[in-house]
Amino acid sequence: MKHEATEWVPLFPDEEVPFILAAVLRSGARLKKLNNIERENDLSDRLRDLLEADQEFRSRPVELFREVPLYDRKRAKQKQLGRSDLMFLYSTGIAKPWPYFVLESKRLHVTFQSGWKSLVGEYVTGQQGMMCFIQERYSRGLESGGMLGYVFDGKVEQALASIGTSVASNLEKLKCSRVSGLTLSSVLKGDFQVSESSHSLPSRNFKIYHVFLAV
Repeated sequence: MKHEATEWVPLFPDEEVPFILAAVLRSGARLKKLNNIERENDLSDRLRDLLEADQEFRSRPVELFREVPLYDRKRAKQKQLGRSDLMFLYSTGIAKPWPYFVLESKRLHVTFQSGWKSLVGEYVTGQQGMMCFIQERYSRGLESGGMLGYVFDGKVEQALASIGTSVASNLEKLKCSRVSGLTLSSVLKGDFQVSESSHSLPSRNFKIYHVFLAV
């Protein structure tokens, strides 16, 4: 018997998203790169450890996992769609599967041996950036997800502005439902490190939260 994604993946509770984003900002403030070209996987590993020690985050009915495989379960022979960087599972007790919220992480403003690169393109239109959600590899049956930008030179406002400009230049590709592209966060008002974008996917509206950390 086939099951549509909306049948087997319950929606993640909207009220838990602000707690997750706030915990990422708190823990991320203590996260520092070990070298100028450190991979985002290593940063996310250490961010996970910091989040798991955060008392407020620990008080929520949410459990954090790293690099969880995601599959296309509508196929008779299931196909792996990718591996989520940070997956937050919401406990519903014995009612399973538990709803989840995904954060996909990318590096920004990295200085390589060949020189400085913004890596904005990889974040916005790269296959492992926002397109993970737009192409519905990481968003099937869900209503929101998040992007996490590790800003290597610490210039968060500059990175945010560059991402906003790139989003505005790719509204059609990103299926943005707002001409403005990136807007201030509706869940953590007043915090410039968090923005959001709204997208009209074929099956539903989808919101991407954008969190930026100076590392």
